[in-house]
Amino acid sequence: MFQLYLLLRLKNFGRIVIELGIFRIVFLTILTVAAIMILFLAENRFVIPVVCVLLLASYHNYRKDKEFLHTLTSHLPVFLIKEYTLITLPFAGMEMIKGRFTEAIGLWLFATLLPFLKEIKLEHKPIRLPFLYKGSYEYIRMFRQSFWIYALLLLFSIAGTVHGNIKIDKVCVVLWGLIQASGYLQPMDTGYLLHFKNFKTLCRFQSKSIAWNVFITSIPFGLALIASTYDQDEILFFLSYYIATLIYAIGISMLRHIIPSPLLLFIVQLSILMPFYLGSLFGPFLLIPGMALTTLLSCQTRKHLKRLL
Repeated sequence: MFQLYLLLRLKNFGRIVIELGIFRIVFLTILTVAAIMILFLAENRFVIPVVCVLLLASYHNYRKDKEFLHTLTSHLPVFLIKEYTLITLPFAGMEMIKGRFTEAIGLWLFATLLPFLKEIKLEHKPIRLPFLYKGSYEYIRMFRQSFWIYALLLLFSIAGTVHGNIKIDKVCVVLWGLIQASGYLQPMDTGYLLHFKNFKTLCRFQSKSIAWNVFITSIPFGLALIASTYDQDEILFFLSYYIATLIYAIGISMLRHIIPSPLLLFIVQLSILMPFYLGSLFGPFLLIPGMALTTLLSCQTRKHLKRLL
C-alpha cells in the first residue's frame, strides 16, 4: 500500500511539473540547488537539523490528507514513519557526509516520533487596525498582507536617516506609494457597491478613506525623510508624494470599474497612471495633468456605474 501511495505522490508531482512549465522548473531547480549548497556549506552544525525539523513538523502539522490515509491503512503512524524517514534522508545524508552521525540519528529519531505527537492548532485572529479609515476594506486587506513589507521599508528608511542617506528614504517612500495603490487593483464587488446611495457618495467615501489611510501610514516615512535633512525641498517632495499617491490610488480605484480584467487593468495603469505618479514626484507640474486624467476616469466610471448607482 505504501508503494501505491508513493506512486500517487509521484504522479501528482509530475502533474505539477507539467503545469509549471520549463522556465519555472529551471528557476525552482536553481533555487533548490542553491538552498542545498547553502545548507551543506553552513558552518553552524545546528542549521541542517533545525531546517529539517521545522520543515518536517510544519508538513505534519498542516497536512490535510490524514483522514484519507486512514482509509488506506489501519496503521497510520507506521505509514507516516516511512514517509517522514524518506523525507529526512537527504538531510541525514548531508550530516553523515560531514561526519555528524549523532545529528543524523537524531533526525531519524524525530521522524519516528513525529507521527505520535499531538497536532498543534493555531488560532489566527485578525489584527484590528483602528488607525485606518473604517470601512476601507481594500486598503485594510492590502495593509494586512503587506505589513511585513511596510515594516521593512520603514526600517530601511530609518536606517537611511541614521546614516544620512536621503536616497534610501525616498526610495522607500516611493515603493510604499506603489504598494498602497496596488490595493485597488482588485475589482470591487457589486454587492458592496450597492451600499452606496449614489456615485457621489462612492467618490466621497473613497477619496476620504484613501486620503486618510495614505496620510496616516506615510507619516513615519515623512518624519524620517524630514529628520534626515531639514531642507525645504524634502518637505515639498513629501507633499508631492502624498498628492501623487492620492491621484494614483483614486485613478486606479476608478479605472477598475471601466476595465474589469485584472491583467488588462494592471497593464493600463502600468503604462498610463504609474508614469504620471513617478513623474509627479520629481516634477510637481505633472500633478495637474494627473488630476485631469483622474477626473476623466471618474466621469467614465460614472457612466459605467449608472445602472447600479
